[in-house]
Amino acid sequence: MRSISGLPVRSLSGLGMSLALLVTPLAAVRATEGVDAAAAAVTAAPPIEQRGWVTDAADMLTPQQRETLERRLVGLQAATGRETIVVTVPSLHGRDISSYARDLGNRWAVGVPGDEGIVILLAPTEQLVRIAVGRGLEAQITDAMCQDIIDAAMLPEFRAGRLHEGLMAGIAALESGF
Repeated sequence: MRSISGLPVRSLSGLGMSLALLVTPLAAVRATEGVDAAAAAVTAAPPIEQRGWVTDAADMLTPQQRETLERRLVGLQAATGRETIVVTVPSLHGRDISSYARDLGNRWAVGVPGDEGIVILLAPTEQLVRIAVGRGLEAQITDAMCQDIIDAAMLPEFRAGRLHEGLMAGIAALESGF
C-alpha cells in the first residue's frame, strides 16, 4: 500500500469551507495482510452498510439526486465494465480518508475481480473528498488524473454549493478518461 504524504491539499473558499483533497489508488487487501485486517479497520468507525451504487450515509443528497447518480453509475459500469460507487459518511471518526476509502472498497468488494473499482468518498465533517481506484486501474486512472478531476470538475461545483452537480461532473470526467 502506498503513502499519500506528498499529495497536495487545497481549500474551498466558498461557504467558508476548507476541503483537503487526497487522491491515491484504492489498494486491494493483499493475501498476506488478510481480509480481517481491512474489515477490522473499517469497523473501528461505526459500520456503513452499502446501499447500492450510492451510499449516502451522511444524508447529503435528495432521493432524486441519489437516483440520478445511481443511473449514471450503472451506465458507467455498462459502458466500461468497471464498478464505481459514491459514498458519503457522516465522519471518518479520526481515520485517514485514504485508508477509509481503501478499506471500505475492499470490504464491499468494489471492482472485484480484477481490482478495477473506483470509490468516490465524501466526508463532510472533516470536509474531505477522495477518488480511490483499485490496483487494476492504476495504470489507466492515475493519481494525477484523479486530482485533475477533483480540481477541474468537482471543486467548482462544490464551491458553489452544488454537491450533486460536482459528483455528476466527476463521474462524467471519469467516463471520458476510459
